[in-house]
Amino acid sequence: MDSKDGKGTLWDLKYEQGLPSLTIPDPFFVSSYERVVEGRFPRGGRALDLAGGLSRHAIWLAARGWHVSVVDISEVAIGKLRQEAKQQGLQLDLFPVNAAEYDFETKRYDLIVLFYHFDRTLFPKIVSALNPDGILICKIAIHWSAETGVSATLDNPLRRSEILSLVPGLHVIDHRERPVRGRGVVEFVGTRPKSLSKPREA
Repeated sequence: MDSKDGKGTLWDLKYEQGLPSLTIPDPFFVSSYERVVEGRFPRGGRALDLAGGLSRHAIWLAARGWHVSVVDISEVAIGKLRQEAKQQGLQLDLFPVNAAEYDFETKRYDLIVLFYHFDRTLFPKIVSALNPDGILICKIAIHWSAETGVSATLDNPLRRSEILSLVPGLHVIDHRERPVRGRGVVEFVGTRPKSLSKPREA
């Protein structure tokens, strides 16, 4: 839930007013974790929650032994998250920056979570930041039809099936697209192979 200055201030105001729905883990995230992640990383690992907002997923992961970094543009969200983590006795690495400005190269991740934030420039960084066998779970609004559309704040929204072209280095585990409450969403789970195929020499 990002992009500073005007948008950052907008999210600060929203988080100050309270968004209780964003404190509950998304059912798709939980089901994906149980189906795909839990068996591969039974003792947890290192995770990144991008544009995490109040980090409903980061708190959930930290409580299960994951070392979680959270990136979000809203200093209000990061402040509330810091307080919540302290109350629950959990440790999180918090970065109050725009996701596009985050230094992905400083760490490598076993799991990256991206929900309802879209920036095409992030995806090559996400793929390169995943460890071999690392997993991406994401859910993003997409342009579905003229009737449904997406948020008016998106000038060039994600198109149907476009997610596959943005993560060519990942093996697709789950990919579904559907209309939800007047808009479209894509739900995607992919994993980085242990070795990426090299292009053939001429």
